[in-house]
Amino acid sequence: MEKNHEEPVDGYPDGVGLKDRLRKDPGAPASPSDPGESSSQPRPSRHLARRFLTWVLVILFAILTPLTLTAAWAVKTLTNTEAYVSTMQPIITDPVVQGYIAHRATNTLFDQINVEKKVKDALPKSAGFAAAPITAQLKQFTNKQMLKIVSSTWFANLWERENRFTQSQALAILQGNPSPKSTKARELVVDLTPTLVQAIDSLNKKGITFFNPLKTHLQNTHSLTLQLFSSKQVKQVQGFFHIAIAGRLMLMIVTPLVGLAAIALSLRRRRTAFRVMIAGIVGTLILAVGLTVGEQIFVTSVPPDAQLFATHVFNIMIRNLRSTFYTAITLFALGAVVLWLFGDTQWAKAGRTALRSGAKQAGETVDQARKSEAARKVVAWVVRSGRSVGTSPVFYRWIGAIVAAIFIITTHTIAGVWWIITLEVLYQLGIIALERWVQSTDPQEMTQIEGPAPKEPDELKS
Repeated sequence: MEKNHEEPVDGYPDGVGLKDRLRKDPGAPASPSDPGESSSQPRPSRHLARRFLTWVLVILFAILTPLTLTAAWAVKTLTNTEAYVSTMQPIITDPVVQGYIAHRATNTLFDQINVEKKVKDALPKSAGFAAAPITAQLKQFTNKQMLKIVSSTWFANLWERENRFTQSQALAILQGNPSPKSTKARELVVDLTPTLVQAIDSLNKKGITFFNPLKTHLQNTHSLTLQLFSSKQVKQVQGFFHIAIAGRLMLMIVTPLVGLAAIALSLRRRRTAFRVMIAGIVGTLILAVGLTVGEQIFVTSVPPDAQLFATHVFNIMIRNLRSTFYTAITLFALGAVVLWLFGDTQWAKAGRTALRSGAKQAGETVDQARKSEAARKVVAWVVRSGRSVGTSPVFYRWIGAIVAAIFIITTHTIAGVWWIITLEVLYQLGIIALERWVQSTDPQEMTQIEGPAPKEPDELKS
């Protein structure tokens, strides 16, 4: 009796062992336990160098950020005459600086001449005891006259001229190339001798002639100068400024490239971009600490009686650098917030949900407000105001021109004048736009926008 050979259910003929039946299919995907898995997927150790280099670039960006901001400010301030003058000009409007200069000028006059002896010689011998209080009163009166001169427009113009001279000398000295024509006494100082001469003339008109013999001597010796930087401060700044002037373009190009390179090299670019923003914030905070330390060094390098003056001068000089600091830290913070909101953390997801909910709620509130009677009245008022200006443009043009002229007359800086002119041009362009809008708008359409006129009460009608 023949045996019936039937195909097994699994498709393998009789005699095929279990080992052969479990042979791997070459086309089948590899299982997680396959030894070949480790060779097909990149090992974490291969990315260790990239992670390390990314962190190095992020830290380097934090270090370069304060250097770049400071170098750009220093080069812009000292290499441009107008920028230097506009930076230094507000110093003379500071009351502390004015008082210090008046005090220095008064002491210079009284140090040159023994005023008390001259007063004592002019008094009878029996009244010699009054020489000291009279001298004190005379010194106080002279200081008031000096303060009037220092706070005058004449002195502001003198200050501007001297700062223009000082800028060229400062640039040459900080670059290590002082002019052979400049004397040591004129290096980074402002000559205030004309102030003394002006004060002597003013006192002479009031009958105080003690200081008349000093005029020629002062004009020849220039004995009253205001030193902006000490020789020690100049030596400290020279090295940094030389690096800044030589590498300013490289710093301004390399610093952003370092941040971009860190992002491009990273495996998780969004997270690295967030870290770059945080590094920028850290860098600007380092700049803030550096400014605080720099102020202490600058102030303590002068005598105690001039430290308040040095503090005010330092703060006025670096005010533009502080503005740059605030701008930079604001931009970095905004970038970090935006990148964090697009992250995959639970807090970021919750933040996005809250923003969507808040935006939806704000949209509904705005839509309700637009439909309200109060909003309609506001729109109508704006339209009526615009039509009033557009129908009588000449009057408003003259008003704007007069106000701008008043501000220009009372402004003592070039930057202020340019801002006023810019705002005046924008104002005049706005008047022209309103005039054309009124001419091109149909009166009936404008009436519809404004809404119906308010009804008169019945009592008025009767």
